[in-house]
Amino acid sequence: MKWFVLVIMMGMYSDGTQDIYVYNDMGLKSLEECQTWVAVSSRALRQDMKNKFDGKSIERVFCIEEKRLEEFLKLSQKKGTET
Repeated sequence: MKWFVLVIMMGMYSDGTQDIYVYNDMGLKSLEECQTWVAVSSRALRQDMKNKFDGKSIERVFCIEEKRLEEFLKLSQKKGTET
């Protein structure tokens, strides 16, 4: 089972969406390994997100299993296309 780091950024757009970022090349194999990576890398993670999102801060960071991430992304895409 693969684990990923999902970052949700502060601030919301007028359509109710938020910026998200997924670290998908970490090779994390367990929830514990993911949580340790986030804790150890928290300073670098915050700086990376500020660089990628023009100074925005992080709202939340999740460790998420591959199947749940796929479900989350499908729901996000569906919500983003609803009118």
